Amino acid sequence: MRLPGRKASDAFLAALILVALWGSPAFSQTAPEPPAAGPGPAATVTPEASENARRDTIRYGIDTEVISLLGDLGGDKEGRYNADLLDLMERTRSVKLRQSILDFLATLEWKGAEAMALKLVEQRDQEDPGLVASALSYLAVVGSHEALRFAKDLVKEDNKKMLGPLMKLMGRAGGPDEEELLLSWFEGDSIADNLREEAVRALGEIGSAKAAKRLGEIAADGARSKGLRMLACEALGKIKDPATLANLTKAANGEDPNVRTSAVEALSAFQRPDSDALIVEALRDSYVKVRLAACKGVGIRLIASALPILRYKAASDPEKAVRTEAFKSLALLGGEAFAFLRERMDDPKETQAFRVLCFGLLARKDPSSSRPALEARLAAESASKDRSMLTLLAREIANADDAPGAGSLVRILLSDKDYLIRIAGVEWIRKNKASSFKADLERLAKEDPAEMIRKRAAASLSGL
Repeated sequence: MRLPGRKASDAFLAALILVALWGSPAFSQTAPEPPAAGPGPAATVTPEASENARRDTIRYGIDTEVISLLGDLGGDKEGRYNADLLDLMERTRSVKLRQSILDFLATLEWKGAEAMALKLVEQRDQEDPGLVASALSYLAVVGSHEALRFAKDLVKEDNKKMLGPLMKLMGRAGGPDEEELLLSWFEGDSIADNLREEAVRALGEIGSAKAAKRLGEIAADGARSKGLRMLACEALGKIKDPATLANLTKAANGEDPNVRTSAVEALSAFQRPDSDALIVEALRDSYVKVRLAACKGVGIRLIASALPILRYKAASDPEKAVRTEAFKSLALLGGEAFAFLRERMDDPKETQAFRVLCFGLLARKDPSSSRPALEARLAAESASKDRSMLTLLAREIANADDAPGAGSLVRILLSDKDYLIRIAGVEWIRKNKASSFKADLERLAKEDPAEMIRKRAAASLSGL
């Protein structure tokens, strides 16, 4: 038996929420308690036992078992078994398993496999091309400067399977030499479109000032392919050359909505009043993705002058996604915006989804000043006959692993009569590793009438 990871706990809690919302004919009824097994601490699997079981899978399991475990570890961002996996990679002959291990270690950006990946690239004539490509991708993720010594030879060899990862490597770890190589390759006539796009992306990662003028021309050129123009805009946002603002302005006002989106996203990287004005104007664009990019841009740049139109977008935009992003950017602006979020949270005419969103944003971004309003909202829903809103708020708190200031709200959940609400409080404690709640967990593990709560509380105690 394994300790639940983040994905498992989220799925578990989601299932409980569904029971609370649809498990009875009326929302007003409290969900029934599970059968009690008598008070007392629940038996749990210790962290040591769970860890030993995972290590045994790595040592003795078949390929499919190990690959399945890698999926679990990836969801939890768990790196304590990296050394074991590296040892397995040295021993196994399975190409698929070796690739899976490298890909997993890349997601953690763990540099411990760099030497092995370098060896695979160096001996590429004797290895599976797909495995070598995975090694290059891993080296790109960890930014291996030593791997750049292979760049010129790999370009000459022209193995299409390896050139894409090589471009990523040069973009992530490259310097002046790689910049020159990318520029000469980028301008070549024989390069495939997909590799030209990778070269553009890599030049942006390097921050190539030498490429800025040419990339600006591509971004503004309506005759070029949509994909290449979008990538050129993205690269310009990383290079941040003010001389390219005219090109980005043209792209942001062009006919292709996808290019407009990429141009607005790029403008968010510039710290200039003229680029800020373009972002605010893009909030009125007819294409939803452009408005989404503009909302995010306002939040990135903290454009205070956008507050009135952003409030309008949050309240009235025809697209739910835009409204959601507008609310999020308002939370980043803070100040007067928090008052607006509190108003929407308490507005019974607003949809439950957006009221819950405002609640969560305030709990994360303004937990101190908004605490009275948050506690009042939660208390009001706790006293309501209709428990559906309370259940949604409880789920929001349970998933708020980025809201360490939500402790007072959690105490309200832990005191609720419904075990489905109490378990949301336990989940918040577990995810935030809130040691100040140790006594509460000990009490719940021993005394709570619901066996499910006792088990979850005991498991959460072991993780503090």
